[in-house]
Amino acid sequence: MLYNSSVDLYFVDSVFIFLLSEVSNLFFCGIILLLLFYFKTLNLTEVIFWFGGFASIIIMAPFIQDLFPDSGGYLRCVRDLKDNLSFDEIGCQASIAAESESFQFLNFKRSVPAVYYSIIPIPSISTIMSLAFINKIYLLFLYIFLRNRINNNEIKFYLLLLFFFPTILLYSTTGLREILILIVQSFLLITIIERKWIPSIVLIFLLASVKTQNAAVFLILFSGSLIFRSDKSFSYLFVFSILFCLTVFTYEREILDVINYFRIGFLKENYMIPLSGIVIEYESILSLMINSPLLFLKGIFSPGFGMSGLNIIFFPESILYVALFIWGAKRSNYFSESLNWLVFITGLVGIILNLIVVDNDSTYLRYRFTFTYLLMFHLLLFMGKKETKQPTEIGKTLHQF
Repeated sequence: MLYNSSVDLYFVDSVFIFLLSEVSNLFFCGIILLLLFYFKTLNLTEVIFWFGGFASIIIMAPFIQDLFPDSGGYLRCVRDLKDNLSFDEIGCQASIAAESESFQFLNFKRSVPAVYYSIIPIPSISTIMSLAFINKIYLLFLYIFLRNRINNNEIKFYLLLLFFFPTILLYSTTGLREILILIVQSFLLITIIERKWIPSIVLIFLLASVKTQNAAVFLILFSGSLIFRSDKSFSYLFVFSILFCLTVFTYEREILDVINYFRIGFLKENYMIPLSGIVIEYESILSLMINSPLLFLKGIFSPGFGMSGLNIIFFPESILYVALFIWGAKRSNYFSESLNWLVFITGLVGIILNLIVVDNDSTYLRYRFTFTYLLMFHLLLFMGKKETKQPTEIGKTLHQF
């Protein structure tokens, strides 16, 4: 482990230490790729793509280390756990994240991800970018897991490309928990679809420990599929939808209290409370439901077109996501099955929930990312399972390079 325990963490400015640390991590990841290639788990095209992905961490580091200042907190917790076999730092310990007369949540925001990050024995956790290599390794195994459930080589190649779109490339070159959230959600999606009760329950709790609100959203898919069997027919989906709406209206006040509490808490945390001190709260679930199509479209294309910051990348990419999803859905007749509607509704609720709670564009894009990719993954899985025809010559050439 290459770091001085008396130093909190190193940045790119410490060029020698940064290169010594991250080149050793890159070498470690290269060995993993060679082993996977040797055992025929990856082909040459995939090895080239993924090595480029690992190398991009070092290449992009000078440009992105200041974009996500909170990523250093996860690294501190990993080092705290490795040094002390416990969490001694206050920021790494479980704490009450929300508390009122009617609800209370425990915050494991950094402690649980630190445990996940500690599983992978990378050579160095010296710099703010070190955990990015672990994120990439986890993504690599997620890719293999999803690819093995696809029958069509052309769709497999589309899946490979999806792992190197700008958004996922950016977030996986940092030490943020969004990659872990995406991975847990993806495994949870598969276990629910395959009707595996115990793994699904375990993953729901794991997701809740990392991101409570995402776990709450996934209860829609969990209960709709495993309990009400809405994945079997549209009639079951209709019954579930009615019961879900009745439940939401019955507990409308409690749900609104939670939404407003977290929204105000987010504004306070980011010093975005208006000078008047007055924050307009949501007062009607019905109003949110009626406006949900518009909110969903706003959420998909947020923060809109702009030439500053990352907008110039995210907005065109959002258009590309929508175009690809429409193309894939039309090609595979995606919405002909009730399960796909249930997955789509889960993603829709997740995107809308984050939109109405988070007022910061940069943070919202991170939160939206996990649900956007969830929908894209499921679409490709559905296409890959349904389409067993021979791939096009382009797809065959690229995938079997």
